[in-house]
Amino acid sequence: MIHFLGRLRQCARMGPAIALVAATTLSSCDRVQSALNPPVVDLGWQADSTLLAANPTLLLRVVRDDKGVRAVPIGTVGARGLRPLGMTPRGWRALDVRLLHSGNSVVPYRGSDPLAPVPIARGMWEGAPLDTLPGCRVPVPAIAIDVPDGVHLLTSGSTPLRSTSRAIARGELQDVLTVVNTLVAPAAGVALSQMARYTRSVSVVATNATARPTIVVTYEDPTELPDSATRIAERPRQLIVVLDKGVYGYKPSLTFTDVSASRVAPRRRFLGALDTDHDGKAELYFGLGERIAQGALVTYGYQYEGDAWLERFSYERTRCQG
Repeated sequence: MIHFLGRLRQCARMGPAIALVAATTLSSCDRVQSALNPPVVDLGWQADSTLLAANPTLLLRVVRDDKGVRAVPIGTVGARGLRPLGMTPRGWRALDVRLLHSGNSVVPYRGSDPLAPVPIARGMWEGAPLDTLPGCRVPVPAIAIDVPDGVHLLTSGSTPLRSTSRAIARGELQDVLTVVNTLVAPAAGVALSQMARYTRSVSVVATNATARPTIVVTYEDPTELPDSATRIAERPRQLIVVLDKGVYGYKPSLTFTDVSASRVAPRRRFLGALDTDHDGKAELYFGLGERIAQGALVTYGYQYEGDAWLERFSYERTRCQG
């Protein structure tokens, strides 16, 4: 160390005359200065570069509004499961150039069924920005895309994630829905006399959680209550029941109830079922209702463990990351 500091003082005392010494001496001094003042390493870009070098598969959420149809990357798919995606401004632009530009394609999913790949119309920064977020310094890029109705999730590239059969006999499905109407819904606060107030949607999806398909049933009451209304004896405005096959038939494996979107948890909607960790079993994905402000990208993922679906992924960010 004494020798090292002595060499540094020697470099500092070098005057104009000493500047004519051999190049090796100058090089030695430069190394000393570099050791004391190492160049700043951009750790954020270093992490982004490592991710991009792996050519990851991306999960994108479809956003439909008055600006058209766009898709925004929210996570990476792989053996470690779905990982939330966050990058530096330089990283987002590199991702846009590498994976999210016209000429590349994405795979849309309806429920758990992959559809034919569709081309990206344009990336975020191909020419003028695709859109702008006022006051946002670090926007998450979006792509312009034309996808069918009912599609909420996309993956980058043209190879779909693995899926399994979801066949179920019509009679068996009707029996399950009858049980939901007569037993499950009343237990959640929806009386049989009130069932006509609700609209019902049913999704049968391949998850491979059990030997039979997973059934997702959503009841929606379009009537919104004012914030001043009392919660006493209120019936749910939304009820989502997920059912899977047990020893004695289908039974609830996940349930959401919501009294009113303004006072309790915002209403949710089913997005689809995808095997994002490549373990042969699909995860269930839910988002928030379309009218929830700043919630277009909010996504929750559930994994089947034991005989229930447990939350294992959450993405609660907006497109502005800074």
